[in-house]
Amino acid sequence: MKKIILVLILLVNGVSLSAQTEVARLQSFLKVGEQLDCGNYSIVIKGVISDSRCPKSVTCVWAGTAEVLLEIRKANEVWKEYRIEIGNSIDADFQLPALANINLKLLGLAPYPETPIKIKPSEYQVTIQLEEQLN
Repeated sequence: MKKIILVLILLVNGVSLSAQTEVARLQSFLKVGEQLDCGNYSIVIKGVISDSRCPKSVTCVWAGTAEVLLEIRKANEVWKEYRIEIGNSIDADFQLPALANINLKLLGLAPYPETPIKIKPSEYQVTIQLEEQLN
């Protein structure tokens, strides 16, 4: 009986180990207008549509958000555009529809607002992470 239980445990562990998938991660910093090539596709940060994040030196009731326009190109033509809102807890994590094994995640937007400094559109930089499942 002990041998049967031991064999079952080993089988379950073997199955769960073989089911794990490898993930390749690429983290990149893109300024507005820059392009990141991903095989047949490329990602372009078109701009920051709005930035209402609470400046560092100010006490705010609401933390605010920023909205980024991201463009996916396929064969150098616009394929899809996404308006992505970045909030307190950056929850802009979504699956690119036609790229079943690539997941795109926005990790941050810099610089963070400071009073009375006005951020120029060309100064914004988006941190993105691409995850590709290899298995």
